[in-house]
Amino acid sequence: MDYQPKIWQDALNNYQEIAPDIRLCSHIQSYWFSYKDSSSPPSRVIPDLCSDLIIRLSLEFDILQIDICGPSTHFFYSTSRQPTIYFGIRFYLGGMYALLDQSFKGLKDQLLDLAIFEKGIATDLVKHLSGNDSFVGLTKSADRYFLERLNRSTIKSISKPIQLFFAGNQRSSNYTEIIAKSTLSERSLQRLFREETGLSPYEVFDVLRFQKVYQELSSHPTIKQLDLVDKYGFFDQSHYSRKLKRMTGLSPQAIQQHVGILQDKC
Repeated sequence: MDYQPKIWQDALNNYQEIAPDIRLCSHIQSYWFSYKDSSSPPSRVIPDLCSDLIIRLSLEFDILQIDICGPSTHFFYSTSRQPTIYFGIRFYLGGMYALLDQSFKGLKDQLLDLAIFEKGIATDLVKHLSGNDSFVGLTKSADRYFLERLNRSTIKSISKPIQLFFAGNQRSSNYTEIIAKSTLSERSLQRLFREETGLSPYEVFDVLRFQKVYQELSSHPTIKQLDLVDKYGFFDQSHYSRKLKRMTGLSPQAIQQHVGILQDKC
């Protein structure tokens, strides 16, 4: 997949990513690791169209819990009250759908215990990942498990109308034009999107547009905000500011200042 999401970067963090097996790259964007305890500042998590399986580990790498995090439409904070290692598996939009036995409907902006949502997969993951004492061991075990699931004859794939909508979304910033090119009515497309991604077509458009803006601001902190308002089809500067505040909790000016400071420290 050409689309590569950008996470919120802090000046100090212990977050790192590892690429999955190349045969999984159309589904899994990355494996990620992070350490948190009660003294760790809250981590800002911004929408990126991805869904995650989040494995909480003790300092001895024992599995404490596995959560499923659906795609988000606004920012939130991640905190921990005790020393915890997080091992995350970040899936592209629709990438996790192929591996689950259920639909994605209702998972938007949700963090759920995987054992409640998909008990079989939660049990299998614990069995496959237990006994590892390193990040490399965890990622190799995860690679083997997901390759096994993808090789099953009953594996699902994301529907073609969603693939075409997403491809059109990457080229255009006009929602009406993208919808007009769909082979389905907007209503049918909405049902399909909620089933396979958990989001509506417009929510996908909205988050992807934000990601385009955020990546531009990160690459060019001195870019003029008004240029982005026009380039990405916002109604006006007020509409642009509201959207960025919802996605990050910050004003466009605060985002610009933050990414500028990070670039100065590189």
